[in-house]
Amino acid sequence: MNVTARAAALEALLQVDENEGYSNIVIDKTLNKYELDKRDSALASIIFYGVIEKRVTLDYYIRRFLRNKAAVLSPATANILRMAVYQILYLEKVPDSAAVNEAANLAKVNKCPVGFVNGLLREFLRHKDDLKLPPENSDEYLSVKYSVSRDIVSMWIKSYGKTNTIKLLESFTKKSKMFVRVNSTKISTDDFIASFGEDITVEKYDDLDFACKLISAGNVTKLKQFEDGLFHVQDLSSQYLCKILAPKPGENIIDVCAAPGGKTFTISEMMNCEGKVYSYDLYKGRVKLIRAGAYRLGLTNALAAMRDATSEKCELNDADRILCDVPCSGFGTLRRKPEIRYKRMKDVEGLPEIQYDILCKSSNLLKAGGTLVYSTCTLNPAENGMIVEKFLSEHPDFEGVKIESTLRRSIDEPEYQLTMMPYAGETDGFFVAKLRKKQ
Repeated sequence: MNVTARAAALEALLQVDENEGYSNIVIDKTLNKYELDKRDSALASIIFYGVIEKRVTLDYYIRRFLRNKAAVLSPATANILRMAVYQILYLEKVPDSAAVNEAANLAKVNKCPVGFVNGLLREFLRHKDDLKLPPENSDEYLSVKYSVSRDIVSMWIKSYGKTNTIKLLESFTKKSKMFVRVNSTKISTDDFIASFGEDITVEKYDDLDFACKLISAGNVTKLKQFEDGLFHVQDLSSQYLCKILAPKPGENIIDVCAAPGGKTFTISEMMNCEGKVYSYDLYKGRVKLIRAGAYRLGLTNALAAMRDATSEKCELNDADRILCDVPCSGFGTLRRKPEIRYKRMKDVEGLPEIQYDILCKSSNLLKAGGTLVYSTCTLNPAENGMIVEKFLSEHPDFEGVKIESTLRRSIDEPEYQLTMMPYAGETDGFFVAKLRKKQ
């Protein structure tokens, strides 16, 4: 099928809106579906990610040129306008006329109001040099400047203060880096680095054993080192999390919400495949993903199976350690999942109840004296510290354990909690709490 780069980008954007799918999965599937050439694939990806990353900003400017400010645009019309305005404002190599003409073509094909789209964009072009951000003393200013929903910005200001919020927002304008965990059961870090040629730069991350940064690696699944099971991709925050869990060889450990399996793999490697890691997920497809990763890495003690984390039943009920990395709003991962940027707080308001239930049910599987680590990849006290404080107040048989870490603390919090801020290092935004079941 003959599809243009912009038509592919629009289709992918609509899929993200309709299904709330992960952006990287959606665009990859769309590009594979239409088999675009390298140039068109690149343009489609640039427009797709650009619109998602700048959506809040784009909508603010588009709204200025609506005669009826309360008008509700169809998803197709809204995304066609976003794509055109993004190209006009941010893609210097695309002529403004081309952006407008292609938008009109897309509107026609998708049965959107062509005259409306064309007229608004022509008006936008006449005034694009006069665009202004909202007043600097407003939450809306930060929201529009950094293209993050007002809900998230307001919550961060209330939780962490305005200075920390601005640092956070700045940190999310930078591209995420690729970190990996070297498979310590197969190779040393030095030998791993030496296995690469000059085209790929590999840097050791000294603060974490077996952590490395890959630069210009491209699609890592095509690398021989990946096929040979010498590493898996894992953000530094997750590697720090496993270090805080501190698994030991011979122990029985449960990873209650394990997919896609990165933390299970690191735990298994830290145990040198001695003992067992029970790696659970709710969905069959995700369990298969964990098993495939463990097989590739040669981790024979990683046992993946289906299980509902809110269930009372488990094949192991006296674990030495439990990792409770719960489903969350993901507000700490805006660089990797840009579609989270425009979430509203009401979109995630039911999560704390689920998280608390998972924590309580998981705690019943821990033996006396055992360690439980609760974590999220979000920056939202309602999903983090408030969950842990409620748990400790209602479970007197548990206590907090001081987290020993080289990471710099950015906010005031108990010593058994640690909030990782992206501006304070190279991690994602992450929260960890370390608890112990009393003897």
